[in-house]
Amino acid sequence: MFFWDQSVEILRESILAYAQLCHGNLGWGILIVTFLTRLALMPFGIRAARAVLAHQQAMLRLQPRLDAIRSTWKGDSRRIAEETHRVMRGEGLSIAPPGLLSNLVQFPILIALYAAVRQAAAMAGRFLWIPNIAKPDWLLTAMVSGITLLSLSFAKSSSSPVQAVVVVASTIITAAVLSKMAAGVGLYWGVSTLFGTVQGMIAGRTPRAKTA
Repeated sequence: MFFWDQSVEILRESILAYAQLCHGNLGWGILIVTFLTRLALMPFGIRAARAVLAHQQAMLRLQPRLDAIRSTWKGDSRRIAEETHRVMRGEGLSIAPPGLLSNLVQFPILIALYAAVRQAAAMAGRFLWIPNIAKPDWLLTAMVSGITLLSLSFAKSSSSPVQAVVVVASTIITAAVLSKMAAGVGLYWGVSTLFGTVQGMIAGRTPRAKTA
């Protein structure tokens, strides 16, 4: 716990330090530290996104063979699992979630950043049109929800009705959650969503690794 507490404290103090450079404005401190942290983690995010895309493409190529296995060994779940694993291993695909190592690097840092942002936002203060970053702001909620909708729309792998429903439902959930959260956390959420969108776009336009 000591290491965790120290990590959160370092990030929180960084937010406060950058806020002091911006005339004590905590909103700018949150934006700057979130931006710099996500920028530093971007190579890992791109690597994870490439791994996911490569895995999805490989599974699409293997789908006819996997369907044949299910048809041949219908009712024998153990044999289906064995044959599926054999086919995937033959194609160099791991049963581990794609991008696992890259995500393991990012997640602890992002969770610590989230904790630091919450602590900083609780100190309150004005930011642009937001009267108090310690309280929810409906305009920021609408903006971040819109960013989330665009991000999920770009990330869709197909135009199926099911995926469309998932995109809309996820956007509604985002809006509902942010409407109850401090605006300072909304700033963090918005910047993180933008970075996720950019990472996905870069991963989709550059050569992809097999898995990470």
